[in-house]
Amino acid sequence: MTWHRVARSEELVEGEWKIVLVAGKRIGVVRREGACYAVLDICPHAGAPVCRGRLTGRVTCDDRHRVGYDPHAHTLRCPWHRWEFDLASGHGVAAIRQKLKTYPVRVAGADIEVQV
Repeated sequence: MTWHRVARSEELVEGEWKIVLVAGKRIGVVRREGACYAVLDICPHAGAPVCRGRLTGRVTCDDRHRVGYDPHAHTLRCPWHRWEFDLASGHGVAAIRQKLKTYPVRVAGADIEVQV
C-alpha cells in the first residue's frame, strides 16, 4: 500500500467532504473534531455515494436501557437508506453487518495523505 497526497491541511474544512480519485477509487476525506478520516465513497449496502450522507453523533443505550446521545461518536449516515457507519472503523452501527471501506490517514507537514 502506498501513501498518496490528497489535500493540503488548510483545504479540509471541518465536517465537509473532499472527494479525491486515488488509484482509480473515489475516496472521501473529512476532518471531524481535529481528526481526519478517509472512506471509499460507496455504501456497501446498495452502492450509494455515501459521502453525500450526513455526519452525526450516535444514539446510545447503556446496560440499564437508558438512551442517550454521543455527539463525539463520529457516524456517517448513508443518504439513500440511512444506514449508519462508524467513521473510524467503518463498522455498521446497530445490527448492520456490512462494513464501510476505510483508509489510514496521516498528516505529513501541511499535507494530508491517504494509504491506498
